[in-house]
Amino acid sequence: MTTAKVLITVIILAVVGVFAYDGVQVLNARRDVSNAATTAAAAAAHAIATPADRPKAYALAEKTAKADGDALISFSYDPVAAKVSLTLSGKADSLVLHYLDKNLTDNIKSSASARPG
Repeated sequence: MTTAKVLITVIILAVVGVFAYDGVQVLNARRDVSNAATTAAAAAAHAIATPADRPKAYALAEKTAKADGDALISFSYDPVAAKVSLTLSGKADSLVLHYLDKNLTDNIKSSASARPG
């Protein structure tokens, strides 16, 4: 095998490896944001005993999201259904994908709902 063929093979493997790494990072970030949304919704739902507890539940959901490195972008409480709904946004670390499309790595969103009890 010539040196040129070996070099081309190494370059192709490196490119595939970088994109595989970035893909795994994005998938892990999506899973982590989804888990954080579920955890934050459950924590907020358990904090609400009355509609007056909404600010306390919001603060708890925001604190839980920040602890995981995510941002709380929407929060709602339906007192009739006794249900908390929220959406979190997070980011993925990447080597190359963020240069190609920032939405793949910087706008990872997940929503969750929970009821107390």
